[in-house]
Amino acid sequence: MAAKSRSDIIGDIEDFIGRNGGAFGDFFVGCTGTPKQMLFSQHKLKEKGDAWMSRLAKDELDAHDVVEYFRSSRGTKGRKKDVAETDLYVYAFKIKSHTRT
Repeated sequence: MAAKSRSDIIGDIEDFIGRNGGAFGDFFVGCTGTPKQMLFSQHKLKEKGDAWMSRLAKDELDAHDVVEYFRSSRGTKGRKKDVAETDLYVYAFKIKSHTRT
């Protein structure tokens, strides 16, 4: 997976939210070094049937900037966390009754 710019990731997530319906507040955006482990183990998404995506950022600062943009400007769910150099992936998912935020 090739690394994407901040603006490309923002565009991808906005398209993803538009395709999957609902308000921005119905989605969670975060960053991690291990997106599948985070999505399926921590957030409890189902591999089939749940709407999710992840993108590789150019660096951890870009990844955190994307998460903060969606939290602050768009009203998605997400956690404020310290920047870690392993946080290279931005992920997003639609919140459902069985998912954990």
